[in-house]
Amino acid sequence: MNTLLSSNSNILRNLVALNFDREILGENNLKNIAIVGGSLSDHEVELVRGKYPEATIKVYGIEEGQLFMDLNLSPVLQEEFDLVLCTNVLEHVFHHENFAKNLLSLLNTKGVLWLVFPFSDMFHGSPFYYSAGFHPDYVERLFLRNDGKTELKKIIASKRLYFFTHLLQDWPSEFRYNNPLVGQIIWGLGMRNNPRPPIRNLNPSHLLIAAYLSWVSPKFSAEPKWGCGVWMKIRKA
Repeated sequence: MNTLLSSNSNILRNLVALNFDREILGENNLKNIAIVGGSLSDHEVELVRGKYPEATIKVYGIEEGQLFMDLNLSPVLQEEFDLVLCTNVLEHVFHHENFAKNLLSLLNTKGVLWLVFPFSDMFHGSPFYYSAGFHPDYVERLFLRNDGKTELKKIIASKRLYFFTHLLQDWPSEFRYNNPLVGQIIWGLGMRNNPRPPIRNLNPSHLLIAAYLSWVSPKFSAEPKWGCGVWMKIRKA
């Protein structure tokens, strides 16, 4: 595990960041980088800064302090970034054609889009939440229609992570994923940067589910049946 990535962090986000490190950070001349719908605290940004400390990074979105960009609207920007990062945003957008057009409009001719989205997720982020997830083939065709080409794509799947998401309604840290019952108790007691009220996480049903998850295979694969997340590497056609 990269030392930048904590065992207290979301395990799926950690895995995606490690894939990003392998697939993207070998690219040459990453000087201008755009983050769309994310923040400067994203794992990928930490990794970029570690390798390209002189890179210019701009943040686009609809939040205060960001350069305004509504992905549901027709693109108005024509930028030339070497790398565009868009992580866990697609499920919060309702106009997918404009989503693809906007992201591609930010790339230079050799630029790459690192796109991450759920394959199967729980409800979150209301009121702007529109889908539980997408198959990468759908997204590949979406970008193909809008003059984008997919170089690589990967489903991240795990039976244990799938049940964490849909039975416990939670995104586990790496520590909790590897130690479901012990991790649930420690986390529930507020001992590992617990972001939620502890009592909720120590009720009998949660502990029983956590005990069951200790017996569920933790192995990761690309099997869609247990798909949780997807990453894609996309360029202009």
